[in-house]
Amino acid sequence: MGDVAYPRDAQRQGIEKGDALIQFTLSPTGEIKNITVLRASHQIFARNSVRIVGEYKCQGQGREVTVQVPFGYKLQ
Repeated sequence: MGDVAYPRDAQRQGIEKGDALIQFTLSPTGEIKNITVLRASHQIFARNSVRIVGEYKCQGQGREVTVQVPFGYKLQ
């Protein structure tokens, strides 16, 4: 996935980097369901990653698919 915008809350707390691994189910029609945080170095990164995944627009594959997306955060 690459780097994403750094959460302001993390910057305010002096956290310089972090990561999260998010899993979700992609329905046959492209709907995103069952967003789950599998791992996160801090709750701030978990929350931010879940929000981003919730905004995804996906094309359905005609069947249900489980997807895992890693997020990396680094203060520039």
